[in-house]
Amino acid sequence: MNDPRPAMNSADPFGTSSVRSRAAMAETLQQALRSFSGDPSALAGGAMTPDVLRQLAQSAGITNNAQLNELARMLGVSLGANGAEGISVPQNIIFALNENECTFPAGSVQGVERITDISTVPNTVPWVLGIIHLRGSILSVVDLRGFFGLPTQPLTQRSRLLVVNRREMTIGLMVDGVNEMRLIDTEQEVSQMSTVPAWSAAYATGMINIEGRPVILLDPDRLLFADKMHRYHA
Repeated sequence: MNDPRPAMNSADPFGTSSVRSRAAMAETLQQALRSFSGDPSALAGGAMTPDVLRQLAQSAGITNNAQLNELARMLGVSLGANGAEGISVPQNIIFALNENECTFPAGSVQGVERITDISTVPNTVPWVLGIIHLRGSILSVVDLRGFFGLPTQPLTQRSRLLVVNRREMTIGLMVDGVNEMRLIDTEQEVSQMSTVPAWSAAYATGMINIEGRPVILLDPDRLLFADKMHRYHA
């Protein structure tokens, strides 16, 4: 990856004296997250391991401890007293649906998987794609676009399966891509429900603005336990 950033020093690893330098670093970090070469599920589990953080840092061109600490801060990650061993995951996973961005609490997402062979199930609605075998379990796969009534599209290299679990129910939700993991400040003002797109209103708690991008806050409980989700027979 080409590195357009200015030279850094340990006292100011990301050019904190310059808003432009920090903006450039933020963009570099987002590119690193999008192109993360490791196992994507490692970013959505219960803990981000030191190895995963080092892989992410390498993707972002981060080479020393001061920069590593700043990376953790920018991700909303606490290093704790034990340094990298104390890393915990950010709070939310942001994913793409059509031209929209949505988010689930990271604690409700057991994993982020690449799409494998799906076995179709007869006499089901079109948005139920079928079932897959995932690490010894059988998992239903739902096209989240189709469920919401959005236009469907073919799978791409960015397509992912979010394995969402709530109250002993686990469903695989196919989305157009995982954009990032990050801490979302729960004290930020959430938009009124009237601003939420109609297709998501029954399953959302509102919207939030993240760096100028509107993101729909989806409630995994409302989604997984919705009547529609359980009336899947054609």
